[in-house]
Amino acid sequence: MSENQAIRTIKLLQCSDIHLDTPFVGLSAEKSEERRRGLRESFIRLMQYVQNRGVDIVLMCGDIFDTDYATNTTAEVLIREFRSCPDTQFIITPGKSDYYNSNPIYTSGRLPDNVKVVATPSLTRIDYDELNLTVYSWAFLEPVMRENPLYQRRVDDNSRINIVAGYADLDGPIGSDKCPIALSDLKSFGADYYAFGSRHERSETVKVGGALYTYSGSLECTGFDDPGLGGANLILIETGDGATSIDVRHHAFGHMRHVTEVIDITGVDKYNEIINRISRLISEKKYGIETALRVELVGYLDPRFIVPRNFECEAFGLYYFDIIDKTIPLYGTESFKNDMSVKGELFRNLLPLLEGDNEDDKLIAARAFRVGLAALEGREIDF
Repeated sequence: MSENQAIRTIKLLQCSDIHLDTPFVGLSAEKSEERRRGLRESFIRLMQYVQNRGVDIVLMCGDIFDTDYATNTTAEVLIREFRSCPDTQFIITPGKSDYYNSNPIYTSGRLPDNVKVVATPSLTRIDYDELNLTVYSWAFLEPVMRENPLYQRRVDDNSRINIVAGYADLDGPIGSDKCPIALSDLKSFGADYYAFGSRHERSETVKVGGALYTYSGSLECTGFDDPGLGGANLILIETGDGATSIDVRHHAFGHMRHVTEVIDITGVDKYNEIINRISRLISEKKYGIETALRVELVGYLDPRFIVPRNFECEAFGLYYFDIIDKTIPLYGTESFKNDMSVKGELFRNLLPLLEGDNEDDKLIAARAFRVGLAALEGREIDF
């Protein structure tokens, strides 16, 4: 940066992993369509924020669509919203799910002039001279990209603000096919800020060398692997007086949060007590219709007590509710240790697994003991 410049603030917005038109496998057709509408609404809220805050450049770092399911309705929404922000520049860097070669929305020529879609896996330079800023990026042409576009490369001009934006697997596993990049590449490349997509859970802002990097995470959380509310990063770059500073602020735009909670129900032997404990948790955490809640029940229960399966999300005022029974039938089982009947034999054979360290084996043994005991006692149970 040159000396004696007036101080100015450049506003960038980093988003990724929106997955517009994702099919939401496992939900009913009605709820799946409802969630797809929710994704579009979250995107519209993001665009309203861009317009209201006067964002200079939006970095869209991959997986904007699930291309195999993209609809013309969503394409029209995208085009309309881009046109509503004519003073903002948009850079789309296609990723694994919206790779360039299969996406007619990217190749149709229908996107407005303020949208730049990167179309090569090689490092591409996009200059904004009025901002003294350069964005380096790349694109997935297919769902697999094993090349590292930053390898043995350096920024071309250190006097500019240099930004890297793209879908990448930073310090991922050996053999990664999601554009593997090492931390050492960030240090040697020499950019000021690295905006990445591909990970649905956002990262903290991390300093590496003299630069910063973040994953903004999903714009809207789409499953229990994406906890909390999704969002995007506002990047404020202040320049002038020969110095540059960068401030990163995460803003929520999602309207659906996915939460997993664990409740210990050791010794419980009544259905109502389970309902009461779940209800208390929901009340304390203030979960409501915007929450998809998964409850994992843990602890030790009497083997004859079976956790019910017919809970409904409407009963708790939630958007979605799921329960996973991880309890172990070892509460009040002392009598089985010396029982010389088939029941005792069944218990003693399964006990090493029930008390073991392997969680999968414990749950399989728990089911086997409950089912076997019910059969021996002439009871019917619903799993």
